[in-house]
Amino acid sequence: MLWIALRSIIGWLWWLFIPIRKNLAVANFQHCFPERTPGELRSGIGDIVVQYLYLFFGKRAHLALPEDIKGGGICLAGHGSAWDIALLSLAENVPVTIFLRKPSNRLLAKWITSQRARAGIEALYGRNCMNRAYKSLEAGRLVVFVQDQRHNDGINSLFFNRPCLSSAAFASMLHRTRAPLFGAWQRNDGSAIAITLERLNWTIPEDREAAIPLLTQQSQYFYEEKISINPASWLWLHDRWKIPAS
Repeated sequence: MLWIALRSIIGWLWWLFIPIRKNLAVANFQHCFPERTPGELRSGIGDIVVQYLYLFFGKRAHLALPEDIKGGGICLAGHGSAWDIALLSLAENVPVTIFLRKPSNRLLAKWITSQRARAGIEALYGRNCMNRAYKSLEAGRLVVFVQDQRHNDGINSLFFNRPCLSSAAFASMLHRTRAPLFGAWQRNDGSAIAITLERLNWTIPEDREAAIPLLTQQSQYFYEEKISINPASWLWLHDRWKIPAS
């Protein structure tokens, strides 16, 4: 009950007194879910902060993993509730390599980077990391792609029926290697955090030109399905649909 109350308090503080990117979050949320109340976003913001308190006190997410995950593969994972604690909990059980962006807050960046290193996470920052990712996949690691972020050099796709740019790297690796594919999503019921990985048996076209846009779009459908279960749990604060001027 304490964690549920704390999540609610933090959400209200953001909503009323520290509305960082609140207008963007509300606009995104209402465009995708016009039938829902934007106030639901408060619980999601509370989840973001509470997860770090969980980590500070040594709590971890509950894991539900398929039996063949230990052999490595490719994994889709997105910014659902309690993203960092879910990632750390997974990496403590499965060797993880993941493409990441460093947090803009220097203090948080230093702390979470050390936590990720302690969990054995191989973090790939910036560009020109694909060769390293392929070597990690060959070594039996789980290579994780966060496909629900904007990728300014990405390819055109749709997310909740709105144009966006998505990285083609995930589709390229999947098409080239035919490695086992998994989908990860996390949830927070207030008192416990859980992350579930499921095996995804997608059809992969032989023709690369057809496969890359198809698989990239399919990754967006994966996130749409997961987000729609509990829309407020996704990180609506970033501008997923921004298209840079050419």
